[in-house]
Amino acid sequence: MPSSQTKPKGKPVGAVLQAVRLLRALSDADAPMGVSAAARAANINTSTAFNVLRTLTAETLTVFDETTKTYSLGQGLLDLSRTLRQPALADRLRAELPELAAQTGRLIALWEITGTRVILIDRAQSDRPVRLDLDLTQRMPRYLGAIGRAAAAADKLGKAALKREFGKLRWAGDLTLEDYIQSVASARELGYGVDRTALYEGIVAIASAVTDADGQPVFGLSAIEFAERMSDEDIALTGELLADVARRYSMS
Repeated sequence: MPSSQTKPKGKPVGAVLQAVRLLRALSDADAPMGVSAAARAANINTSTAFNVLRTLTAETLTVFDETTKTYSLGQGLLDLSRTLRQPALADRLRAELPELAAQTGRLIALWEITGTRVILIDRAQSDRPVRLDLDLTQRMPRYLGAIGRAAAAADKLGKAALKREFGKLRWAGDLTLEDYIQSVASARELGYGVDRTALYEGIVAIASAVTDADGQPVFGLSAIEFAERMSDEDIALTGELLADVARRYSMS
């Protein structure tokens, strides 16, 4: 049986090798690099380096500084690497879902926060006679809903950034920009975000974000319920519980 160190058969893809060499060159450099310097360090020609770096920048794997005309590594690399670092954390959070559903009596969802999206990866239902049977969206924009507010709070977005992101979002209910900004500020203060019937009509969601060692949100826990069953006190108690769990699992 071949070992994990066995080299794969077949001819290497030149464009992939060039991209990897440029990324390694940027990683090894003490400062951002111009195209010519990066090309020399990666041992590829300048025109090829320019095209590869432009593509990597479009995919957020590198960042281009317009002022200095230099490149550096981008946030996209961190987003990719999270899948290598976080499977154990995801499993530990999954184990919490049934207990959270039992404690709150609500539908509990676990989200992965990655790049520009949040992705539903698991859910747990409370054991009660009448249960919420909601067809949750599997993938959503990063800053949508209660989990989006928690992510925006963890990302420390300012008003200008929130205004820009708000313009990209679509809501089922009425929600003004001012209300959205205020709800993100509240999420930052309380440790949990709340969506009151804006994402799903007649539904309230409460969510908290779990952050990595750099303070970036990587997972989210949300509790979801019919609005008529959730008083302000219920929302606060549920939010505090989720925030406490998120803090225990956060690495920052």
